[in-house]
Amino acid sequence: MPTIAEARTTWTATVRFTPGSYLKTRRTAQLLSVHDVAARIATHPHLPEHDLVAWLERIEADVVPASIHTIDALRSVYRFDRSVLDSLAAIARGERDPIHTPRICRICACSWRCSCRRDGEECGWVAGQDLCTACEQRAVPSTGAAAE
Repeated sequence: MPTIAEARTTWTATVRFTPGSYLKTRRTAQLLSVHDVAARIATHPHLPEHDLVAWLERIEADVVPASIHTIDALRSVYRFDRSVLDSLAAIARGERDPIHTPRICRICACSWRCSCRRDGEECGWVAGQDLCTACEQRAVPSTGAAAE
């Protein structure tokens, strides 16, 4: 099994995620629309669904940050890695070097702590890429060459 240092050298980050784009990618990877999420979030006081949708869209566009309560509410609706979100938020605030971006699949934004599941199996990593094995078939070749 490779060490952490060896594992970091076997892939390259080609996509820079922000906290909002990470949340959006995880939501869409789980086939949920913003309306689906808004319909499942309970607010106190109650907010109309169109207001919740607008609020979620602003979070995903990084216009407004997600509070701890919002993050908890979102995690009750769909899966994402809280530590990845925290790391991306620290990078966005300038508190952490982007070189320390956690390993995230460029297509579905899964991570080693929040992996994809296909046919009951958890995904792994494609060697040398920021791509999980569940998304490997959907990935566009990075060289631009046509497949034979």
